[in-house]
Amino acid sequence: MPFADILGQEKASSYLKQLVRNQKVPGALLFFGPDGVGKRLAALEFAKALNCLDEDARQRGDSCGVCANCRAIDKATHPDVTFVDFTYQARLEVKKDFTSKGYAEELEKEITKQQHISVDTIRDVTAKSQQKAVGNGWKVLIIDQAQTMQGAAANALLKFIEEPPYKTVWVLITNKRAAMLRTILSRCQPLAFSPLSLENVKEILTRTQANVTNADLCARYSAGSVSGAVKAAEALDLLEAGGFGSPQGPSGVAAGLSRTLVTARQEAQAVLDVLIMALHRAWIDEADENKQCVYQTMLKRFENYKRSIGRNVSPALVLETALMSLDGLNLQIF
Repeated sequence: MPFADILGQEKASSYLKQLVRNQKVPGALLFFGPDGVGKRLAALEFAKALNCLDEDARQRGDSCGVCANCRAIDKATHPDVTFVDFTYQARLEVKKDFTSKGYAEELEKEITKQQHISVDTIRDVTAKSQQKAVGNGWKVLIIDQAQTMQGAAANALLKFIEEPPYKTVWVLITNKRAAMLRTILSRCQPLAFSPLSLENVKEILTRTQANVTNADLCARYSAGSVSGAVKAAEALDLLEAGGFGSPQGPSGVAAGLSRTLVTARQEAQAVLDVLIMALHRAWIDEADENKQCVYQTMLKRFENYKRSIGRNVSPALVLETALMSLDGLNLQIF
């Protein structure tokens, strides 16, 4: 995938291509912006461009996508490119050999437990950063969800991003720049990634054959994010299956939530996100000032419902209460 295929991020892509062409790469970059807008794709494409064996492609600041290095990075098997996320961390935690029986199930359980990038994971990847590169290209170390590093993990990373070895670059990815330590931020070159246009979201959903029944509707509730569109699709399915708009809707939608608490919270949050966007649109379109005040009040109430789900409260109870509060508004979702 060349940079041109990362839709909606032309400014960020142009900057990264310039770095590759000039071979003047900062020791650490911070990719920040909403989830689902191309930060991870751009980080991997950047790694491919730096290590591409096609000289013509490198001179353009891009990758060929077909050489041995590009294919290895696509398959996550390149020895000089490391992508750290909760899956990577879970693999470190699971002590079984990946070929052993039950490994996949145990790994999946471990992934669901992950909440922070740990200091042990940072020590693992910083040790890799000090190893001699296997090839003649760049060592690229990517840390996704970097905002989840707590103090000890962030401090363990500091000196490594401040003075990385020759032809070594760190790429930190975050959707919450403000949640990161200032000492980390001060050592990274920031690169912003913007929300996508609705057309970009629809095109990506179509191109990737995402499992959504109505790309136009999902894009409308995506907040400019492909992952947001996929979550919206699941939320819309829950609302439709539960009978949203009918007297039984509140209990029906709440009953459709997963029996697993973590998943139920995520599903309830996604439904509330869709409802908040629908309320916001209704408020914008409403001409009557009294009704505008009603929508404003409801928006504040729904933000409180979202906060409640993050606490030790039943997601089903919160969601049912939220849906019951919409009685009489005739809110249009579909």
